[in-house]
Amino acid sequence: MRIVFLSFTIGLTCCLAATRASEISAQQAFEQAAKSAEIAGYSLSKVHRWLHERALKQIDPATGLYKADGRWNYRDTAADCYPFLVWAAHVVDAEALNGPVRDILHTEIKLCNHIGRIPVPWDFGKNAKQESLPWDQVVYQASEYVKDGLIAIVEVTGKDEWFARMKGIQEDLWGRAKIDTPWGKILSTNVEVNGEQLQALARLYTMTGEKKFLAWAERLGDYYLTKGDFVPSRLRDHGCEIIGGLGLLLGVESRVNPEKAKQYQKSIKYMLDQILARGLNADGMMFNTIGDKPGSAKGRLSDGWGYNYVGYLCYDMAVGEDVYRGQVEQTLRNLLKPAYKNYAWEGSSIDGFADSLEGGIYLINRLPVKEAIEWTDREMAANVARSAEPLETAKLWGTMKLESNGVRTVIMHALMHTRGLIARPWRRDLKLGAAQIGDSLAIVVKAEKPWKGKLIFDIPRYREYMGFSKDWPRMNTLPEWFTVQLKGKYTVKDLSGDSKKRTGEQLHTGLPVKLPANGELRLLIEP
Repeated sequence: MRIVFLSFTIGLTCCLAATRASEISAQQAFEQAAKSAEIAGYSLSKVHRWLHERALKQIDPATGLYKADGRWNYRDTAADCYPFLVWAAHVVDAEALNGPVRDILHTEIKLCNHIGRIPVPWDFGKNAKQESLPWDQVVYQASEYVKDGLIAIVEVTGKDEWFARMKGIQEDLWGRAKIDTPWGKILSTNVEVNGEQLQALARLYTMTGEKKFLAWAERLGDYYLTKGDFVPSRLRDHGCEIIGGLGLLLGVESRVNPEKAKQYQKSIKYMLDQILARGLNADGMMFNTIGDKPGSAKGRLSDGWGYNYVGYLCYDMAVGEDVYRGQVEQTLRNLLKPAYKNYAWEGSSIDGFADSLEGGIYLINRLPVKEAIEWTDREMAANVARSAEPLETAKLWGTMKLESNGVRTVIMHALMHTRGLIARPWRRDLKLGAAQIGDSLAIVVKAEKPWKGKLIFDIPRYREYMGFSKDWPRMNTLPEWFTVQLKGKYTVKDLSGDSKKRTGEQLHTGLPVKLPANGELRLLIEP
């Protein structure tokens, strides 16, 4: 193998007086980046195989819809399968993203819009028509598509066509809200739907600046928080969405309407405290429902534990105090206990592992607890990425919703190990990994065959795409790791310390990279 090593001094001063400790830190960073390159390289190459050998083949040639599990509905296929087809294409095949994957959006709009821009499922039977659903199911499925499907896509693509789709569905849903409350009409009394809606409306308000979205979100906030004693009974999916939803609403209100945030704060803290008092085991892991006890028939642990703790971190950020940080950190440290090795979150289903790990990654992104990172890498390798299998013969995930959720978490974990970097075009002999040294980034890129492409650097999507004033902890996103400021200036050091200046916009557009056969390149990016 031909290896191109990078010589450098570390630190923003880039001077010869760099300390030995800093040099060791840099060396360790490149060692970690090399290990991460193996992890991410395998996972992304397996995702590349899945995209081309499984997923793209499930696009129905007659309609152009994605028959991931044999159907096109909005509670499962559109909500839990399609977004991660988009994620996969975004990361490993941009041509597929902007070709057949984007075309699915156009097709579902054309075929499935039922009332205004509100969709219903498609019946692939001999008559090929829209399915008929009662109104509450229309609302439920459209809400699922918005929160689990379109939000996840918009978080990585910004104000693209998927954003217009999300905005249109929400406007038409709320324009037809039917349920009266003292605070105005709402869509549903279903706590899952309302949790989803809080997460969607908070984002739409900051993305558009249109006050109607915040007003609708406040109807839901008032509906749940005015009495001051709301506590959800369910701490896993199909109920726990309200926790993160109220946390995100508090975060947004803390910046745009502090008085409203103060009204909500006490009630949200009561909810969070009650969950801690009545919904946890001794290690801080949450049960499926409030009041469950260890060892009881109902005493199963929730694979949504991490999703819920996201709401706690959002609360801390909103109030500007570390109220719950210690609790979350201790829970993360406890993950290395034997009880959580291969824990059967949902029996043998990959979805339980994938959801638990996804929530854990959200938390690690904010609190990089060593034990939690080790647990995440171990559990991913064993139960989701299944990285002991040779790449070219490895069994691929399916495309139905539970398996697609596994692909989602594989992508999230891989980008944790690239620190958000994407190599385009991706090829299966590539390895890409990165590790941070303060504000700088150590990168390792390898290829077995000659490769020419670009490294795409992430940006503060929370601000540039979502319009948030802060990077609020939240669900249904690809976490940000190393980001470049579009107007910032950076030094790129490559061969033997040779350096070039680049703007953040240039790095986001793509840093050109060329590798010989069996080559390895080490780069250092400094602000």
